[in-house]
Amino acid sequence: MQIVEPSPTDSRALRNALGTFLTGVTVATTVDASGRPRGLTANSFTSVSLDPPLVLVCIAKQAESYGAFLQSEGFAVNILAEAQKSASQLFASKSPEKFDGMRWRPGVAGAPILEESLAWFDCRSYRQVDAGDHLVLIGEVMHFCANPGRPLGYCQGNYVSFGLMDELTERASGAKVIFGCIVKHRDSVLLCRASSGDPWSLPTTMRANGPAGDQKTLLSVLDRMGIAADMSFLYSVFEVPERSETHIFYRGTLLAAPRAATAAEARLFATADIPWDDLPLSQTRSMLRRYIREQAADNFGIYMDGLGDQRVAMLGGAPEPWQPG
Repeated sequence: MQIVEPSPTDSRALRNALGTFLTGVTVATTVDASGRPRGLTANSFTSVSLDPPLVLVCIAKQAESYGAFLQSEGFAVNILAEAQKSASQLFASKSPEKFDGMRWRPGVAGAPILEESLAWFDCRSYRQVDAGDHLVLIGEVMHFCANPGRPLGYCQGNYVSFGLMDELTERASGAKVIFGCIVKHRDSVLLCRASSGDPWSLPTTMRANGPAGDQKTLLSVLDRMGIAADMSFLYSVFEVPERSETHIFYRGTLLAAPRAATAAEARLFATADIPWDDLPLSQTRSMLRRYIREQAADNFGIYMDGLGDQRVAMLGGAPEPWQPG
């Protein structure tokens, strides 16, 4: 385990560590002195007290709407539903027209309430705390509403879909399901093979007992090959119709240097050295090439090919860069 002492020179490492905490996604809103609606995406939101009912949200001082929140008498926090990725991306951007085409209504102090939110809290300003590069807004909840549905999640720079695996499992029923992982270390990718002379491939296993069982099984396979890795986010799903197979791949990270364990081999390949001809499926090669492009940009999506779509499609889009608030 690597222990990093926080310092001004390792803000990226600190942000990455903080980013392992899974959060929901909110849009905080208010109005400026001219009555113009303002808003931004924030994931630093929490309840503070039930009596009185208090919540807080953190606003980055570099945000364009920081001044409006600083001077406001109230604000609203809109918790986004799983289908509101586009709203999260819009309010994370610098667009001057964030509310154009958005269904909203003013709250008690005029702060916009987004109509399709999973929940919202209309707040009167209770206290402000200056905290480094953020302003902590504590609000007293005057009105609130919660609706049925799944929340939009965010972790390690990516959106998280809580219902996606259930949907994929249902849609892939009756087919042979192959579960795999793209394991990376810096700019290299892990490939494995059963013994010397066999073709290299990405680590895979057959579906076991649902997603959790699949992950444990695949991690056990890697462990027998001397590989310690984790698996984070669903990355790609594709069909191989001629084999009646559905392939489900996650992204993963190498946790320690490979150790000798069995006759099976595992090796890290730099992108320039990947033996593409060893990978038997065109879908696998396409997925891995896409992964390399997105790894270079540090911006990943979730893709599906087939399962009724007959195309590769990004689910919800990749997130725009934004500073976790």
